[in-house]
Amino acid sequence: MADAPVIVIKKKKGGAHGGHHGGAWKVAYADFVTAMMCFFMVMWLLGADEETKAAISHYFNHPNTPYNAGRDPQSEEARPLGEAQGSGEAILKGLDGQTPDELVERPMRPVQQQRMAHQELGELAQEVMEDQLYGLDVSIDTLKFSVPEELLFNPGQTALKPGSEKYLARLGRILATYRGFVRIEGHTDDQPEAGSKIGSQFEFSLTRAVQVMKYLVQKDFLQEERILPIGTGARRPFSGGETPESRRKNRRIEFTLSTEQAL
Repeated sequence: MADAPVIVIKKKKGGAHGGHHGGAWKVAYADFVTAMMCFFMVMWLLGADEETKAAISHYFNHPNTPYNAGRDPQSEEARPLGEAQGSGEAILKGLDGQTPDELVERPMRPVQQQRMAHQELGELAQEVMEDQLYGLDVSIDTLKFSVPEELLFNPGQTALKPGSEKYLARLGRILATYRGFVRIEGHTDDQPEAGSKIGSQFEFSLTRAVQVMKYLVQKDFLQEERILPIGTGARRPFSGGETPESRRKNRRIEFTLSTEQAL
């Protein structure tokens, strides 16, 4: 009898998901850990105080703007790329180290806004003073203009003349809206003040500046600590000529509005 054939069965091990290649559980575990972290973050926020919640809310609304607990109105302004101060050393410098206009949502910069505010204030002052102001000078930090002598004073006199209150009241209502500081300078020409009892032109011009300051303070247009009266006499002429018109422009009260306390 012939020997029966030997049947050999070969088994092959599959390598699709065996050994170290099986990593699907790691993805599931990572998702679980992430979900747990979010859960504990929510629980922590629910138990946090109001100041912490406000700070976190402000960060997500304005991620590049410092949070000042609501004390600074600028903390509510969104500046997507921040706002560098100083001359700037970045690749994109721009004005005062700030970002280019095309990269920000609202390209109006604080320095431009301040200059525009001074410009609008100067135009308004010129209008209410019936276009009699001169020497209007607008910059980012200051607004300067001059009021002619004849609107406020009689020649050789340091007391406000009748009718000057009309102009000072108009000007005072404008100055009352300004949050900065005001310098009031009295100026004369190089001729002695006829009829004046004050011999010094320096003292004469200072007395006039103080009279203007007293009116603005007494009428509650400005606080005294925000005003600096100065008398310069003839030291700083507006016009260098010796014609009657040049001398008239030199006799003036000059106002300088500044955002800085050190005028």
